[in-house]
Amino acid sequence: MKEPIQTSSDEVAIVVYDSPLPPKYFRLTKRFIKTFLVAVPLLIVLLIISFFLWGLGSRLKDVPTPKLPSAASETENKIRSLENAVRTLQESNNSLSEKVASSSSIATTEDPNLLLIKKPYGMQNLLAKNSVSLDQFELINKENNLQLKFQIISSSPERKVTGHVLVFMLSDSGLVVYPREANSLVTQGIKYTSGESFSVSRLRPTTANFAARPAGESVKFIVYIFNREGDLLLIKETESFKVGAKS
Repeated sequence: MKEPIQTSSDEVAIVVYDSPLPPKYFRLTKRFIKTFLVAVPLLIVLLIISFFLWGLGSRLKDVPTPKLPSAASETENKIRSLENAVRTLQESNNSLSEKVASSSSIATTEDPNLLLIKKPYGMQNLLAKNSVSLDQFELINKENNLQLKFQIISSSPERKVTGHVLVFMLSDSGLVVYPREANSLVTQGIKYTSGESFSVSRLRPTTANFAARPAGESVKFIVYIFNREGDLLLIKETESFKVGAKS
């Protein structure tokens, strides 16, 4: 068997010709060449990945960190909501207390006839607002009845006032109420809704008719006006009217 001309070796020889200079001769091991062919591409890939991650990291710095609701913030929100509810309840209670106080502050000692009226819960005394007034009182004296005519006047024509009106007639015979149906409620308290309902923007003529003629020579009247919610708007006591003569 013939032997090969050249034997296997771990080195690779590279000859570089660069005339007119003499050729250059390089020897490289196969292990170095393999390492170079593997390491260089791997190094390039690692460099590319590093640059990509560096650029991504700089972008993530500019993105605001999302704030997730924590258990503590939820608890604070619940506490704040409860505090607002308690504050609203306190304001409502204070308003109700003021209404009750206003109701009890009505001068019943100066007007004992108001004791006959069953006050609604939370009735307010709005006399000072002067939202309505009365004028043009006229007594029509007939044989079997009396009629008190008057005008309800709104102090603010641009705002309509609605409510109920009660009229008490005082004489030697005692007390009579208009409307007539309210007389049956005197012992248990007359509700303000028993009064004649009215609505006025400017003037509203009203006639209180009393079927029974009183004893004595004179009568006087007390007019009570409540708004639709039962707040007291007006108490008006008339002068005494002579009832001796009949028309």
